[in-house]
Amino acid sequence: MAGRKHHYLPRFLQRPFAYQQRGKHFYVYAHHRAHGTYGTNVMELGQELDFYGGPEDTSLDDAMTKAERELSITVNRLNAQEPIEPEACARLICALSFRTKGMRNALIETFPVILEIVRERLFDGRELYAELDKSMHDPATRRRLIYERLRKENPHFSREQQAQLYSKMLPKWKALVAQHQQNFVDQTHTVIDQLMTKVEQEAETLANRAFLGALSRVPATTPRIMRMVEEMKFMVWEATDVERFILGDCGPIALFTDGQPRLALGSIEDETHACAVFLPISPTRCIVGQEAGFTHTLSVADLNQISASLSHEFFVSSMPDDDALTELRSSIGSRVPIVSDDDMRRMLRETD
Repeated sequence: MAGRKHHYLPRFLQRPFAYQQRGKHFYVYAHHRAHGTYGTNVMELGQELDFYGGPEDTSLDDAMTKAERELSITVNRLNAQEPIEPEACARLICALSFRTKGMRNALIETFPVILEIVRERLFDGRELYAELDKSMHDPATRRRLIYERLRKENPHFSREQQAQLYSKMLPKWKALVAQHQQNFVDQTHTVIDQLMTKVEQEAETLANRAFLGALSRVPATTPRIMRMVEEMKFMVWEATDVERFILGDCGPIALFTDGQPRLALGSIEDETHACAVFLPISPTRCIVGQEAGFTHTLSVADLNQISASLSHEFFVSSMPDDDALTELRSSIGSRVPIVSDDDMRRMLRETD
């Protein structure tokens, strides 16, 4: 366990952006959406209390800390201009793409939309009547419901007497269901409303659990890593003497086949996928992975703008504030990280 302050933007990724080092302490400029620009120790930046779970269960934090040792070696070797296998680059991007606060919050924010559509579907009259009709005429359900009514109305009848009544009621069951169908629907609406209200009240807790559950599976994403290696060519992009990369708290970012930038691995539509991924690893170096057909041309300024706009709260730089960085700071959080609420509703409504 590395303590209860968990870094969602790892220190090993921030350190190369330091403008100053004092012993084991590295200092970077944080350009924060709400707090402006300030110098800070990377120990204090991009971290949150119990982000990967509380002290009652440190397994995820332990796994993240262990994995970071290998990932930090990759970053250090790349910044030392040593050759690195494509698989190491893909592993670094896959490992960092999901763990950020921005990704967690984006997933949490989509949860109410998902529940909204679930409620809408459950209350749909046609589907509800169809499901009720199906369940009422299911032999096992029908038998259970008839016997429940018989036992309630005739508690002193023997099993043989109940069986005789069951045989008499069975032919009348269809008419009985039709007679009481609206009551069944009303009762079902009440139950659904109670259940959905409870789930909606716990939406953030449920979304956080889902995030941590998914994050715990990220280290075992070998198929995703190998698919990225097979589909992309990796290289290191060098900035010119007058250019500097920033590091957004979003970590890796990607351009998708629909032309939109999002958090890396952030598309939820089957027909859309990342055709290029980017991860700045120092003020002058950035990992780039791109498919063979990728034809977009980005400048350092373009990438910085995308990184800032996809960041959740801040970005890191080796430089203090200036006009360009002030403009970037004003764009923090201006892009949709995964999918808009309207697009999510559209996709869910189109799903059979």
